[in-house]
Amino acid sequence: MKFVTDHIERLAAFVFLLIFAGMFWPPDSYLVNQHGAMQGDSNTYDFAAFAALAVFLGIACLARWQEILRLLRCGWPIFALVALAFLSAYWAEDPSLVIRRSGTVALTTLFGVYLVARYDFADLVALLVKIYAVAMLVSLAMIVVAPSLAIGGNETYAFAWRGAFSDKNTLGLACAIAMIVAFYAWYRRFGPRWLAATVIVASLILFKLADSKTPLVMIIVACYAAALVSALRRRSAAGLMLGFVLGVIGLAGIGLALVDGKELLLALGRDPTFTDRTKIWHYVIAYIARRPWLGYGFGGFWRFDGVEANEIWAMIEFKAPHAHNAWLEIGLGLGIVGMGAMALAWLAAFYRIGRLLTAPAAGHVAFCAALLAGMFIENLTEYEFFRPGDMLWVLFVATTVHLGRVGLRARAARRKARASARSAPPGRRLAVPARP
Repeated sequence: MKFVTDHIERLAAFVFLLIFAGMFWPPDSYLVNQHGAMQGDSNTYDFAAFAALAVFLGIACLARWQEILRLLRCGWPIFALVALAFLSAYWAEDPSLVIRRSGTVALTTLFGVYLVARYDFADLVALLVKIYAVAMLVSLAMIVVAPSLAIGGNETYAFAWRGAFSDKNTLGLACAIAMIVAFYAWYRRFGPRWLAATVIVASLILFKLADSKTPLVMIIVACYAAALVSALRRRSAAGLMLGFVLGVIGLAGIGLALVDGKELLLALGRDPTFTDRTKIWHYVIAYIARRPWLGYGFGGFWRFDGVEANEIWAMIEFKAPHAHNAWLEIGLGLGIVGMGAMALAWLAAFYRIGRLLTAPAAGHVAFCAALLAGMFIENLTEYEFFRPGDMLWVLFVATTVHLGRVGLRARAARRKARASARSAPPGRRLAVPARP
């Protein structure tokens, strides 16, 4: 019986990860080539998926309630943001919409915690490789079998390929995540290496066909973060020297971006206006200033019946589904308070990277740093952070909670070592592990 239930649980987790990856989701929007549904939309497929997820998480978390409770402690900055989202219903113009959106983001967050409780981190990486193997191979198959469906989905780039995803940017992001995850799995031998290599090759092909630029920057930054952390983890003169050189290169890159960002974007083949995103940001900042502290309620701004949203759409001549910047989107929904809570979540994640930089037990810290750095860059021109049903949000939660758990275990090991040292006879004191 346990064998059957275990396989059912694994299958359910696999299906939910495919949905969050965005493959053919939602089906009705994909089939009619509809890009960017509004936040106020009620989709039957999404409702059914989240209802099933709620039931699944209720059963799965009940079976692992002790571990889940321990992990909730590790994710306190994240759940502070979730609590604020629910509270924002009190000042929102459409409280029922905000409650619904907050409920779905809470379920997505809890799913990220569940993955850490259910899987060893290496097994989770291997599972993600399988998820993106399916997504990449199906996307290639769609280009061959149904090219009319596999192309388009974006009003600006009508002839860019989207494969099995809603539009080219979603495919590009999926390719970026797939390459980062698959390369790490191939390098560390998590799962079959041939499968990881297949995912890398398929992702490179689809990445080229998608013609999406932001994920390219995400990959570069992720590789840089992984190299920097790996160098510093060597704890040797060579490692410190390499880390110093990479740090100087990083600061030089940031300086170049600030001083001559336009030329850098052109060199990367990117529109300096980020495909008219700068126009959206200009108006969004003005509307944040109207309700600066608490915003319009989580997910409560971009509504078809929203006066402010319709004013922005009229000015930009396009029905943008969100602000195309996670910070500004959170600012619209939760104001400066929400942006502060978002900053706290990011600071907690990177602080944990710093604390575990040289800890021997933190074997995945370089990969976690790569994921977090890539996510941070991606969210400067897209909205993936704290978004219901989004793979990047699931990965942010899982990565942050995993790092928190490793930190708790390291502190517990130090306390145990100190207790053993104090109880040892004089002259036979045990060495206490250094703080990571």
